[in-house]
Formats: sequence, C-alpha cells, structure tokens
Amino acid sequence: MAVSSNSFVAKLAVFSIITFGILYFVQYLSSPHFQTKLFWAIWLFFIVTTALIHFILEKASREDSKKFIVYYMGITGIKLFSYLIIIIIYGLLNRENIQGFAICFLLSYFLYGSFEVIML
Repeated sequence: MAVSSNSFVAKLAVFSIITFGILYFVQYLSSPHFQTKLFWAIWLFFIVTTALIHFILEKASREDSKKFIVYYMGITGIKLFSYLIIIIIYGLLNRENIQGFAICFLLSYFLYGSFEVIML
C-alpha cells in the first residue's frame, strides 16, 4: 500500500464529492421508479466501508506483506457477499423500491471498488 493515510483520506474525500454528484445526477435523471431516497445513506455507507477496509489492509501490509494478499482476498469475498445480502434483505422488505436501491448500490459498489483498486 503505497498511499499514506492522510493522502488516502484527502483522495477519498475528493472522490466522494465527485461520486455524490454522479449519484445525485443519476437520481435526478432517472424516472421515479428507478430512484431511491436512500442514495445519501448508500453514499455514506461506501465512504465508511472503503476507509475501514483501506486501514485494515494498510495495517496488514505493515505487519507482513504476505498477510496483505490473504487479507485482501478475504475482505473482498466477505464484502461481496455482505453487499449481496444487504441488497436481498432490502428487496425482501421493500419490493416496490428495490430497483432504485439496487441501481444506486451497484453503481456505488463499482465506483468505490474501482477507487479501492486504483489506490492499492
């Protein structure tokens, strides 16, 4: 992990502002059927999880470089299944609003996932 903590936080803040603009723009252009009122909560969720995962991986890489690969693969698998479970639970509880939630969640997942890989 070549990025320092302060640099990462600054880049995450700038990226998050841009991402908020993208999510807001998509919400604004989408039909009401594909909108979600929770786009800001999804946005905050991804900021927190991205920062948390980065700091866990940073700690693992400082301890032992071999641990980094194991931690990265484990966290990626857990993250993928956890996010899928979140979408499924939301869909079961709110069938009428799942399309907008799923689109916003997956868009955020791909944006923040790309950011995470670029910052490695």
